[in-house]
Amino acid sequence: MKNATFTKADQSLLWSAAFVCALCVARAFGFTVPRQTGPDRAAGRDTPIILLARVDVNSAGHGSLFTLPGLWEQRARVIIGYREHFGFLAAVQDAHAVPDLTEAVVDDWDGLAYV
Repeated sequence: MKNATFTKADQSLLWSAAFVCALCVARAFGFTVPRQTGPDRAAGRDTPIILLARVDVNSAGHGSLFTLPGLWEQRARVIIGYREHFGFLAAVQDAHAVPDLTEAVVDDWDGLAYV
């Protein structure tokens, strides 16, 4: 078997490639391992995505209301019309009073909607 001999340029290239690989692995590890959260840490990147996607029933338009389970265009229009006629809802559960919304539909919004 022949021994491999590397020139200075080859060695430099191999060390650079090894460094880049190590850097990529370190960056990937930083993105995949969740950060530790606690009372002394600020919210931001550590905030669960579901909290960022919640819908404010009192101010949401058609597009945002569609993200809630059990809603389609007609129901979204009814909610917006109800808000315009009766004012803002005091609680998400008050949406039971909106015509065409059942308790089951509103219950499915648990954790997804707020006022």
